[in-house]
Amino acid sequence: MRSVLVCVRTPAAAQKISACAGRTGVAQAVRTALSSADVHMRLRERRADVVLADVALTRPDPVSFTRQVLALAPGTGVVLVGNADPRIAALAVAAGARGVIRAGKEEEDLVVALTQAIMMVCPRVNGLVPRQPAMGAGTPTQALTSPGPRRGSALTEREMQVLRGMSEGKSNGEIGRDLFVSEDTVKTHARRLFRKLGARDRAHAVAEAFRSGLVS
Repeated sequence: MRSVLVCVRTPAAAQKISACAGRTGVAQAVRTALSSADVHMRLRERRADVVLADVALTRPDPVSFTRQVLALAPGTGVVLVGNADPRIAALAVAAGARGVIRAGKEEEDLVVALTQAIMMVCPRVNGLVPRQPAMGAGTPTQALTSPGPRRGSALTEREMQVLRGMSEGKSNGEIGRDLFVSEDTVKTHARRLFRKLGARDRAHAVAEAFRSGLVS
């Protein structure tokens, strides 16, 4: 199984990432870091196949962050996650990053995007085998084979639309604009689909959706 180092700014985000990794059966493959210095220390302890880094953590210079990671662990796949200026994103890719994944502005949006990325790069998640796509700029997609029983089959069409938006890292506001509904309406659909999926939050819902093949 590939090893993943997830770099986020807050202990709360790190805890959510670890919890999602545990729920999807990849806890042993996932470590977290809370600062650039922490990233360097963990890579010296044990290299990672993939480094997923919150863009905000890599500031003020995501390009230097990328170069430093690759200097410490040559061959590691570096992926930045969050809101990055397109010019800076292009420079980071030129410096060796595999790509930049867009995420909403809220911490919950970031956690969802990171959870999706973890599921994309880990070779096996609770019996589902993701095919490894090439990483590039933009939001990743995932193809799953041999899906198990589909949880959430009772989701309405609108709830499925909201769930797909979440899996793409969109904020509630962005989903509402796409669907021509208010943000409060999106939140109502979200609460209902959480209940149907047995999910505690966005990240858990997205993990369950990928695990059961509801979204791909």
